Amino acid sequence: MPSPPRAKVLHLERSLLYHFAGITDRVGGSMHMLCRDRYGLSPAAWRVMAHVGELQPITAKEIGLRAAMDSVNLSRAMGQLDALGFLKRHIDPADRRRIVLQLTPAGQSAYDTLVPLSLEAERTLLAELNAQERATLRELAHRVWERSRRLFDDTDQETSF
Repeated sequence: MPSPPRAKVLHLERSLLYHFAGITDRVGGSMHMLCRDRYGLSPAAWRVMAHVGELQPITAKEIGLRAAMDSVNLSRAMGQLDALGFLKRHIDPADRRRIVLQLTPAGQSAYDTLVPLSLEAERTLLAELNAQERATLRELAHRVWERSRRLFDDTDQETSF
């Protein structure tokens, strides 16, 4: 009698999703604790602050698209930044329908403190890679990020695996 088909095995040691999650938990967890302990920022609020700090002025819609954040989490994060006095909103003089976001002086100060710490965490994590390997990793990560946006950002379309 033939044996039943063997179930597929995940092999966690080779799973990119497993490795991405672990890296995010370890490195992101340390960064998130720092943001929370020093400034009272949630991980989502730090992500929004990072986008505003880099690209200001920027709209909430643009942040949502760039950061792959849904409107509920984005709204909560912006509310937290508002409550902490880190975010200001104003009407775009070029298009009065747009509300643009910028960091307040306190928000800019927090951003200016957190960015070097974030960059140092990344440098430490990638220290064992040479320059070419780091460049390749960044390129491949960007391509995977873009692919994930194409597959999962359209909430009206179901993705089948």
